[in-house]
Amino acid sequence: MKLTKTSVAKIEPQAGKQLLIWDSELRGFGIRVSPGGAKTYIMQRRIGRTTRRVTIGRADDISAESARRRALSLAAQFSEGIDPVAEERKLRARTRTLKEAFEEYKRAPKKKGTGKGAPKKAGTLRDIDKAMGRFSDWLGKPVSEITGRMVKDRHAKLAEASAAQANLAMRYLRAALNHVIADCDDGDEPVLKSNPVDRLNRLNQWAEVKRADRYLPEDRVAEWIGAVQTSLAGIRCDNESRDALLFILLTGARIGEVLGSAKDGYLPLRWADVDLKNNVVTFRQTKNGTDHELPLSSQLVDLLTERKKIADKDFVFGNRQGDVPADLRNALRRIEAETGLHITAHDLRRTFATTASRIDISAYKLKRLTNHTSGGDVTAGYVQVTTEDLREAMQRISDYMLSPARTGDVVQLLEARTHA
Repeated sequence: MKLTKTSVAKIEPQAGKQLLIWDSELRGFGIRVSPGGAKTYIMQRRIGRTTRRVTIGRADDISAESARRRALSLAAQFSEGIDPVAEERKLRARTRTLKEAFEEYKRAPKKKGTGKGAPKKAGTLRDIDKAMGRFSDWLGKPVSEITGRMVKDRHAKLAEASAAQANLAMRYLRAALNHVIADCDDGDEPVLKSNPVDRLNRLNQWAEVKRADRYLPEDRVAEWIGAVQTSLAGIRCDNESRDALLFILLTGARIGEVLGSAKDGYLPLRWADVDLKNNVVTFRQTKNGTDHELPLSSQLVDLLTERKKIADKDFVFGNRQGDVPADLRNALRRIEAETGLHITAHDLRRTFATTASRIDISAYKLKRLTNHTSGGDVTAGYVQVTTEDLREAMQRISDYMLSPARTGDVVQLLEARTHA
């Protein structure tokens, strides 16, 4: 039929079936009718070996006459060998803003490493959002307008406040723009011929960031442990904070693996993942996306056995009311006031690894103890270290840190504690 306002209004939908009705005068001009009654004008023609169907607009939004004029324009493009679908895609690509590029990168799955192909984690998405904030005045610009000079100048400005944050922001900008470059159909001219962030490589402008290397000095471990035992009374979840700090020191666990992270969707360590019969703890869905199983030293078994007497039924470091410390900053500030040592939870993990190295635990066992990936170490992929292989190492680390010769009376901390 000839598609007019009147004829289109008379078309009735068919239940469970999509209708395609073609105009009797203009080849390829038609209307698609959904089972629910939605009517949409379309234009369909072949170009080369490909059939293209272009959506013109809903009949509720555009008149039959306007749709026909648009269809005639599309027919002219088809006749000249122009693919309007491809042209529209190219136009969208050329006008893609930096904000759109970042949002597309956030939705894209992880491209490498453990968990490749999985959605990005909540922490990564937060970091990307923070990076976007460094370019708030660029977000409305097409990515094609972002130049190497702009990148160079912005990095220098950001580095004045924080070298590490400047580098991180630029790494995420580079990743988002690389995603734009990669998201290009074969044969299409890429929106970006090169990534403007590469200018930092050519100029060797990436800021030098000193890797954190703080840990508990060996000769002050006893003093620090003593402060953990005596200086936390009165803070919220004081017993839980104390035991969590000792547990982190003796396992090298990440704080999120112990106390969880509400914003990242990680639960605190659960009793269901502590096996006091076989003396093993399992940390679920760790930073590298895998479960991490560790044997427990005798001191850790004592700590957890005592903890179970006063703890929440679900969470290891929760009190009887189910409260788990949100973080350990208040506890660490108390300990710093007592000892003068500024130590973070991650510094305790570094202390654990340093101790393991000091007592000649092999590098491959240390990687397994700390749940680090092998990276580019091919040999590490062949060396299989089981949980049982780590049992002696874990005991040696605890014995060394809590040795009576080094800690004096503090060695009793896991055996003769009183709980409020």
